[in-house]
Amino acid sequence: MKAFRHQVSTELTLFLRDRAVVTFVIVFPVLTVLFFGYLNQGGQVEGISYSSFLIAGGIGMVISSAAFENLGVALAQQREEGVLKRIGATPLRTATLLGAKVVTATLIILLQTSIMIALNVLLFHAQISGNLLWGFIILLVGAFVFATMGIALSGISRNTNVASAAARALSFPMQFLCGTLFPLAAMPPVLRELASVLPLTYLVSLLRGVMLFGDSPWSYTKEWIVLLVCLVGAGMIAIKTFRWE
Repeated sequence: MKAFRHQVSTELTLFLRDRAVVTFVIVFPVLTVLFFGYLNQGGQVEGISYSSFLIAGGIGMVISSAAFENLGVALAQQREEGVLKRIGATPLRTATLLGAKVVTATLIILLQTSIMIALNVLLFHAQISGNLLWGFIILLVGAFVFATMGIALSGISRNTNVASAAARALSFPMQFLCGTLFPLAAMPPVLRELASVLPLTYLVSLLRGVMLFGDSPWSYTKEWIVLLVCLVGAGMIAIKTFRWE
């Protein structure tokens, strides 16, 4: 446990040292949500204020950005630069390293989410009328699932450039097409079909239904199944493809 806590602290330090990554991963999603919140303040979507609608979408954007743009690319970069090889020569176990990276990503996601929700509530009077506890649990589940996907992405990428391109190719469509900024019903049929194959669509749907509409989390069977399949699939890929060098 001591080694695990030390590795989490190390991962957080490495993350905070890279200002470019901090700016993109933390600031960009929050500014995007605030920008659209400002443009549409006073608007109504699906019976709730647009600022409230944005909360679930903003959380989804934060999770996908942290998992792919930060965790996935950073892990590939550490392998390419020999950092993982040096770590592999120590007694640190693979499970401890990857677990620390998942926890670090989750902590970053929680920080981003807290900032985004606070600003939405203070500036645009957003309201969360659903179940906060279940919303928090779903957030943690989503962070774990997408962090595992980020690790899998780094494993199948030959180098940092490939990982970065793949991360953007996956993350960018999710940022805008998964019901994050606009309701799926308002999108053209082609985009709705595309959104239906993106896992973030199901996480955002689950978050929004439980946090904002007060729905039971168990009424979203399809969403839970998709997240579980993504977790199992990504976990198998991550375990099979992880390498120290």
